[in-house]
Amino acid sequence: MASKVPVIVFSEESMEPGTKSWMRACDETVRALENHGCFVAKYEDFPPELTDPIFGAAKELFDLPHETKVRNPDSAYSKGYIAHYPGTPLLEGLNLDGAEKLEACEKFTALMWPSGNTRFCKTAHSYAREISTLEKVVTRMVFEGHGVGEYFDSHDESMTYLLRILKYKKPGEDEVNINPVAHTDKTFLSILYQNNVRGLEVMTKDGEWVTFESSPSSFMVMAGDACVGWSNGRIKACYHRINVREDGPLRYSLGVFSYNTGTIDIPKELIDQDHPQQFKSFNHLDFLRFYDKSQDRTKGQCLIKAYCGV
Repeated sequence: MASKVPVIVFSEESMEPGTKSWMRACDETVRALENHGCFVAKYEDFPPELTDPIFGAAKELFDLPHETKVRNPDSAYSKGYIAHYPGTPLLEGLNLDGAEKLEACEKFTALMWPSGNTRFCKTAHSYAREISTLEKVVTRMVFEGHGVGEYFDSHDESMTYLLRILKYKKPGEDEVNINPVAHTDKTFLSILYQNNVRGLEVMTKDGEWVTFESSPSSFMVMAGDACVGWSNGRIKACYHRINVREDGPLRYSLGVFSYNTGTIDIPKELIDQDHPQQFKSFNHLDFLRFYDKSQDRTKGQCLIKAYCGV
């Protein structure tokens, strides 16, 4: 897989702005997202003691009764509970909006377990906080790598994160195993993590599907449609799908998705003779509403051009 999708090491040194390792990681990150729309992050500082508990927490969550899970309310960024969604017959999901904030995890936990579940709350919050930190580092590298680092702080102040916990059942004889359809995310960035059951496939720049080989410290980082717009089309959105084939344990996956709560402006520095303006400034939440109403949404198309293209 390393020959198809770039692998970038995020060590303590490379995550320190201003170091040579940081600058090298910036260049690698920009090249990966511009050429492929994704890369595998080897996150060396990810706490190994979180790996088993976060997937245990996912199992505990989905073992709850259906009538409990449907209590999770929709947010501005996603449905609260996903089950038997069109085009995703094997998928069940729950979304925890603002999971990097302890109070959001406490509110969600109280809804799912009125009598309390401190272990779940602590695990979900620790995981979301850790991955949102990685997302901030990657985003800052994207800004600095494109020569617009001075805009990062204002962008970061407007970001929010959604933790999506997913369960995929194994397909039966009469069920397809592609689940869901190939699509791009409508996020700024998406960071995906999975247990040892393979399933995530990403499309390379030559149109080949490549399976993500997971490990306890490996995360798939993907550019979403909003990142394409922000970069004036320099960054590609990553087409991906889930292909559940393996017998054995159920597949659990976690996604941390970043959204801008306001307007995304295209930096003037990314518009020049070689890169004429492709997009107008856009409100990320309005773009999500546009996507929800679009008849093309089940086709998984990148819709940012249709929404705010010049």
